[in-house]
Amino acid sequence: MKSCVTRIQKFSPKMLFSQEYRTGVSLHSHTMHSKEFLGRLPTYIAKVPVGSYILEREIGRSHLYTGQIYDFGKFFWTPPLSPREAHELEKKQIEERLGLPALVSLSDHDNIEAGIQLRMLEATASVPISLEWTVPYERTEFHIGVHNLPPSRATAWTKALTTFSRRLIDLFGLLAELHAEPDVLIVLNHPYWDAESIGPVCHRRLLQEFIEKFSPFLHAVEVNGMRSRRENREVVALGKEINLPVVAGGDRHGFEPNAVLNLSWARTFAEFVSEIRQERRSEIVLMPQFSEPLQLRLLENAWHALADAPGEFGRRHWMTRVFCIENGEARPLSRYTGTRFHRVIDKCRWWMALLASPVLRPALKLPFLGNEEGGL
Repeated sequence: MKSCVTRIQKFSPKMLFSQEYRTGVSLHSHTMHSKEFLGRLPTYIAKVPVGSYILEREIGRSHLYTGQIYDFGKFFWTPPLSPREAHELEKKQIEERLGLPALVSLSDHDNIEAGIQLRMLEATASVPISLEWTVPYERTEFHIGVHNLPPSRATAWTKALTTFSRRLIDLFGLLAELHAEPDVLIVLNHPYWDAESIGPVCHRRLLQEFIEKFSPFLHAVEVNGMRSRRENREVVALGKEINLPVVAGGDRHGFEPNAVLNLSWARTFAEFVSEIRQERRSEIVLMPQFSEPLQLRLLENAWHALADAPGEFGRRHWMTRVFCIENGEARPLSRYTGTRFHRVIDKCRWWMALLASPVLRPALKLPFLGNEEGGL
């Protein structure tokens, strides 16, 4: 098998990317069609010093005085941007910062509506139909970016992927059939992320097993724009170890465009897939936001979930984008306006708006300087 080549560089405004490359490629980006469950929210917020204080103060106070227990596993939020808005955000960064035409693949969790909707518009009729496939495996789960499904079979493929049994033989068959689609790109996203909190030792053992079984059907592993420097370095080392290219996956959920991008000589997304699968080479550029303190960026992205959005499809207010599951039905929190829960979240929103303010950003960098940044 041909050896893979991955090159990673930092963005510089002095670089003339248009003289070396034909396109910039944005992979792994989410829209309103992704469901982000809040079961892990307390754990994530607790990692941010101020966020931990807010959580303990507001949620803890509510429990102390009312006995109310919030089951975050029953809540989910949807990212603020519509497919058109998300595509435009990614396209704008590539065109303005890199001076290149853009290829953008939006990959929502187990959902292809973004690509299908964009292909109905003349300006975006050629965008790839993609998704981030959640693959349960033993006690954990892995996320696989499936990019550029054939349009005529995309719906059937999505149903097959999202309804498969947990049997390894079925997973083997699905990945083999996906691999047989010549224009499909299969990427193991953020492989070291312990999504089910089973512990790093157990997760890494299962990751090793998963790769040993299924690496013949994987085309790349992902450097992730929202993961730590240490973890991303391990992914680069993993790519070398198993001889797979490393591609950029921004994992954008809010208003900040993807912090890592691919640079390509391809003119179409199918040609980019061939570049990764056949030529086995990948060029990655780290955008300026990638070197910002990661915890501060995570705090800002949490604020994006609760901030006002541009407003397509009547989703401007945060309460229209957060849902509670009751009796099997997902109900927007806008139905709970005026309740104590609404008031508790509004207090959190006030603090988060203050902390995410551009005025405070320089000062807030100081508490995070001792923490690991999201770079390489």
